[in-house]
Amino acid sequence: MNAQLFAEKNRELFMPDGVEYIYNILNNIGYSDYTSAEAKTEGMEVIKALFELDLIEVFSYGNYHLKFSNERLSVDEVLAHLDKVWFIGADFSDFVSMPMFKFKDWYLRALKEAGLTDTTEWNNFVREEIGDLQKWIGENRP
Repeated sequence: MNAQLFAEKNRELFMPDGVEYIYNILNNIGYSDYTSAEAKTEGMEVIKALFELDLIEVFSYGNYHLKFSNERLSVDEVLAHLDKVWFIGADFSDFVSMPMFKFKDWYLRALKEAGLTDTTEWNNFVREEIGDLQKWIGENRP
């Protein structure tokens, strides 16, 4: 999965705001129709991979935020919850009530230290300042 995950066509997934809603993740891996079983399967695989790389965390559980806000769920528990609430046929408006993600502070800080600003063009930045994004993440991950 990691080799596919870091394919150039998926590069925008790694932008600082590339993972907030599930539809952002799906869009950034090439889906425009979010409703299929295939979109869910691949989306779940990508989210799992991002967790395994220690890149993302949940910042809101959507409609379940009050239930989980004081709990520290494991990655497996987060993925099980997501699998339960993400139904086949879910579309743009449905994802607003589901878990939302953000990149971890170490990743955002490392990007900023590498020169990323609010006005930097992402693809040029990765090409010129980062190079091999997968390798860069491995070298900068705490």
